[in-house]
Amino acid sequence: MSDKRKRSHRRLRRFAAAATIGVALATTAVAGAGASPAGPNASSPASKEMRLSGSAGGNLPAAFGQWAGDAVAFDIEARGTTGTFDVSHRKPDGGFVAAFNGDITCLAVGGDVAVATGVITEGSADIPGQGVTDLTGKKVAFTVLDDGRRDRFFWQWEFLGAPINDCQGTAPVWDPSWGGFRVSGEML
Repeated sequence: MSDKRKRSHRRLRRFAAAATIGVALATTAVAGAGASPAGPNASSPASKEMRLSGSAGGNLPAAFGQWAGDAVAFDIEARGTTGTFDVSHRKPDGGFVAAFNGDITCLAVGGDVAVATGVITEGSADIPGQGVTDLTGKKVAFTVLDDGRRDRFFWQWEFLGAPINDCQGTAPVWDPSWGGFRVSGEML
């Protein structure tokens, strides 16, 4: 890996770590400001209405280093603590990078933002230095800003070293070039 790619990859990891800490602090502050002791997924009228639904994708920008230009696609259907996700990642020539799907285990909604976490039930990825790896049982996180026609999105993968905790994600910094998501309901 070139020094430039290593620096870019390091910057991306630092950004993801900083954003995760920020989301964790914000989640802790919100939880301490009036959430029920049972937590964000307790059965209540508001939690039953939370929903994240849609499909989106595009090509990864230069900030993704070795994956720049790769095509990614995401499909998420989540309501409360149930739902599914499907992810595809291909090289520009169509070569395999990753394909996996799984179950949503947590959904948090606040205004136009949703964070969904889940567990991969089937799939694999061609991880640099490790080859094709089974991802079954690994956690994932998705964050969506539903901004009408200009949604923003981001994700984290436990299998690439990101710490994944239920209903915690990172800032939605990527602009998909096609599709979109719909966020509805409120956590509090």
